[in-house]
Amino acid sequence: MNEYTSLAKLQNYLVLGSNNNSDNELLLSFITRASRAIDTFTQRKFYPRLETRFYDYIESRRVKLDDDLLSLSALKYQNGACTMPSSVMWLGLGDDWNIRPYNRIVLNKYSGSLLNFTGTPQRAIEVTGIWGYHEDYNSAWIDTGTSLANAYTASAGNLSLAGAGSVGLGASDATGYAPRISVGDTLKIGDQFFAVTGGGTSGQGSVLVIPYINGTLSASVAPGGSFAAGTSIAKYAPEPDIEYSAMRLAAWTYGQKDTPYEVKQSAPQFGVITVPYTWPPDVRSRLERFVRFMFETMP
Repeated sequence: MNEYTSLAKLQNYLVLGSNNNSDNELLLSFITRASRAIDTFTQRKFYPRLETRFYDYIESRRVKLDDDLLSLSALKYQNGACTMPSSVMWLGLGDDWNIRPYNRIVLNKYSGSLLNFTGTPQRAIEVTGIWGYHEDYNSAWIDTGTSLANAYTASAGNLSLAGAGSVGLGASDATGYAPRISVGDTLKIGDQFFAVTGGGTSGQGSVLVIPYINGTLSASVAPGGSFAAGTSIAKYAPEPDIEYSAMRLAAWTYGQKDTPYEVKQSAPQFGVITVPYTWPPDVRSRLERFVRFMFETMP
């Protein structure tokens, strides 16, 4: 789950063609490994997840966050007993109000609202929202161009898709990319997330999914967690440099299984020696700007 590129995009990058499926399982494993390696290298997660995070009470008008916040659902204080009105809160990245992802919540100092705690300041503040790194989250969910052909039954492992070519090369998403949906995509129906694990290739098809991933299945979903026929389906587009890096790293790993890539260095006293890359240099250079640096201050 939470791959940063899809199987179809990696196949296109490798010029394998959609009919060459012999290495699909291997390609998917490399995509997953590449995605998690990017998380480890950058100390960030680039996929959206619904989560409640807890913080000690330190300041009465500000909460400094330890992760990347894309959207805020609720801020609770007094150890979860009270909810702060959204009208008195602002989200910012440092002192900038216009950039995502956010790393702090600030209260309007003229509102009269203050954070507080009851009993203990430890874990007194609760922040619920969509977390993850994306610099343009407003455009991160792309219309797939299809919808549910039939009502989705709670927790079912497949989605039926309306319209000819829903999952094949004959139809494209809102950006013009085909196929609309591929293995490795993260889908959103309502406010619920689904991981695509398999499915058809043409016609009016269906896809296999893992439902309600990344902390979703909230109270706002219809009774039983179902959705009506005709409900639109969106898919997640990761941060562009992250998607490219995952695709490039997965392709590089795939190529190494037969012909390891090497960089040659000349040493006159020894002739020519070869030193294998640990990662493609272009991937590392793209990822360096995303690395999270942690600082610890001493009292």
